[in-house]
Amino acid sequence: KILYRINLQLIGKIIVRSDSQNSKDPVCLIIDDSDFPKTGMRIERVGRIFSHVTHASILGFKALFLCRTDGKTQTVLDLSLHGEEGRKPNKPFGMTKQQRERQYRKNRNQSEAVNERINDYTQNKIQKAIDLVKRAVKEGIRFDYLLADSWFTCTDLVRFIKSRHMKCHYLGMIKMSRTKYCFEGKLLGAKELVKRLQTSKSVRYSRRLRCYYAQAEVTLSGIRVKLFFCRRTKNGDWNGMLTTNTTLDFFGAYHIYSMRWSIEVFFKEGKNVLGLGKSQSRDFAAQIAGISVSILQYNILRTVKRFTSYETIG
Repeated sequence: KILYRINLQLIGKIIVRSDSQNSKDPVCLIIDDSDFPKTGMRIERVGRIFSHVTHASILGFKALFLCRTDGKTQTVLDLSLHGEEGRKPNKPFGMTKQQRERQYRKNRNQSEAVNERINDYTQNKIQKAIDLVKRAVKEGIRFDYLLADSWFTCTDLVRFIKSRHMKCHYLGMIKMSRTKYCFEGKLLGAKELVKRLQTSKSVRYSRRLRCYYAQAEVTLSGIRVKLFFCRRTKNGDWNGMLTTNTTLDFFGAYHIYSMRWSIEVFFKEGKNVLGLGKSQSRDFAAQIAGISVSILQYNILRTVKRFTSYETIG
């Protein structure tokens, strides 16, 4: 609640600026997660998670973030901490019974706000991402696109965005996996669809972006979407993007999706400069508080930069 109260004031100061009102860039929400490694096994609810950076199991939390960007200034709106239960029933969250018994515990009243954050810990991240977007809309945040990487792109999230009454769309990377799309009356996977487009000579080369690309309108579980495929070299691997905006072309999708990189900048700057996720407190509530303080610092500094670096004195 504190994050949203301050964020709405900061956003209110930004949207009245001329460079914001005259901007042609869409307003986007970005959903992504990051690893928060820890060194203490006695931290409340800490566990082992799989890091996609090191491709190994590490001790810590998975932090899920929702951000808003207008192409110039990014504001972090919300967060949640998650654990990964794992596949071994005798070692939930990768911790033995003795390790879990030594962890910090605290008797809390049901009315304490941290209980909601504790419930988020075991919640599915896709469902939590939907909840974060719902909360943002309820708080009055309006956006044109929701951006996410291939891990989050799924039927549930696409259907949720498609069902919103406000004019918003989903744009995200897809995995070149076995997910079936209906194209010209046939169910095809992403790789099969690319081969079909190559056969029909629908692949083009862009000198501006220096890549090969193709696009196709398909149906995903009854939802009309548009797929874009891109690769850098003639024999390179194809990457795919999906959007619910069927009027969008490849160059527009490429430009809008590039705005997602701003959340990676937040992770880098937050961890290196503002101590994001560096708290070693044993209390779970203190972990949430430490991250929230780092986010508030980041949002205020980004707003200050918007007023000092994007406005001339002439």
